[in-house]
Amino acid sequence: MADAEAAQLLPGHLSSRAARAIRPALSYFKAFLEAQSRQWSPEDPDGNIILSVAENRLTADMVRDRLAQSAADFPPSALSYADMRGLPRLRRVLAEMLEETFMRGISVDPDHLTVSAGAGAVLENLFHCIAGPGDVVLIPAPYYPAFDNDLQVKCAVQPWPFHLDEDRPVGPQLDAAAAAAMAAMTAGLPPTTPTPTSTSPDAGACNGSDGASNGASIGQQPDQHHQQQQAPQPPQHPSQQPPGRRVSAVLFTNPNNPLGTRYREETVLELMRWCLGRGVHLVSDEIYGNSVFGPGATFISAEVLARGEQAAALPRSHLLPELLHVVWGLSKDLCASGLRCGCLHTRNGALRQALDNLGYFCALPNPTQWALIHALEDREWRAAFLRTNRERMREAYGKLEASLDAAGIPHVRADSAMFCWVDLRCWLPERSWEGEAALWAALCGECGVLLTPGEQCHAAEPGFFRVCWAWVPPDALPEAVRRLSRRFGRGGKVPAEAGAAAAEAGAAAEAGAAAEV
Repeated sequence: MADAEAAQLLPGHLSSRAARAIRPALSYFKAFLEAQSRQWSPEDPDGNIILSVAENRLTADMVRDRLAQSAADFPPSALSYADMRGLPRLRRVLAEMLEETFMRGISVDPDHLTVSAGAGAVLENLFHCIAGPGDVVLIPAPYYPAFDNDLQVKCAVQPWPFHLDEDRPVGPQLDAAAAAAMAAMTAGLPPTTPTPTSTSPDAGACNGSDGASNGASIGQQPDQHHQQQQAPQPPQHPSQQPPGRRVSAVLFTNPNNPLGTRYREETVLELMRWCLGRGVHLVSDEIYGNSVFGPGATFISAEVLARGEQAAALPRSHLLPELLHVVWGLSKDLCASGLRCGCLHTRNGALRQALDNLGYFCALPNPTQWALIHALEDREWRAAFLRTNRERMREAYGKLEASLDAAGIPHVRADSAMFCWVDLRCWLPERSWEGEAALWAALCGECGVLLTPGEQCHAAEPGFFRVCWAWVPPDALPEAVRRLSRRFGRGGKVPAEAGAAAAEAGAAAEAGAAAEV
């Protein structure tokens, strides 16, 4: 339904912009609210287990205790207007924190940071400045479900999901996605739901020798059907495209939501190469940059790569300061989504000037900034928190992974963020998005386990679900898996067409076509 048509149906004589805003941001939010009325606890082991909230509660006790020491300790000036891009002292300590963690090895200028009331506000203001209404933003899928709302509800920017295979050349995949997006936008068509296609040798099998899958066995492939309909053609340079009919940016989350993995450094460099060649912005959402828990796993920011020798050798690398933007914040890494502290790092001076104005509408309250200043300037506490949080995340994920392995449920092995991408295709009543919705309803209604449906993440096919495992006590995770196994069994009957697709995918995998996420 067009915005104008939707507006005619709204009460209160609202505008077409309100037609976008009045739609629910997430389809499963109502179920989340209902499930909260009775949550799992040791005292109520039959309560609902909510695994759909991208929030870390595991180490919130340390944050709460530390903030309690400084929450009331702010100067009289905190009650007056201040820098709308964040207090200089807060930006200094955030820059210091970045230099000590995933931006280690480079100098972070505090003036290159803009603080806003949450990463969602950061994204909204950023895309307000770098994309026009109707412009397309390419996003590797599966991706964070709320990106659609973040980009569309006020900026009217069109997110375009595509499935990126890191084992294949990145540039041609971006060309294909851009060409498909432009063809659809020109024809007035919205993004299509990817055609279901199996991409795994063991697709549809929840048990067996490969039951605990790694990324290679249940990876996402590009939407082949869509690409066959529109032959890939290199997109025009943005300057040659009319407003509202161009690709303005590529947006990706690293570490990844919902996969819980990290992109390869060479993939990020190839994203830079493609964007530089077309004058397209590259937005690296690094909101989970300090939530890496896997043994030996490390994360390096795109900003660090952008200042390295390999990036310097890219054609038109002098444009990187204008085109690369890093989104971060304290909601996930500091277990503090309620504090609404988002942060943008950009070396683009014109963009920062625009944010000086836009910051007025979403500035972080000064008392909150001062509480964060006092907590984060305590280096000893900061280091202890990051260390303890990694340990608790590793322990919680370990409980989930062990339970999934024992139950024979395939999943992407995670090492970062707070997600696990599980493959429940064997339990689909039918191989369709309607079948996924029916399975999701059964998981909620019969098992009391609330997951994020894969369709909301733009999964390549039905049957995948996101598990947000850091929102509940770790002991609830094995119980959630036990409930699923009791209801559906260790394995499940595979729909006939899914079994046929699995055989085709097995042959493709042997030919080297299987993706690794």
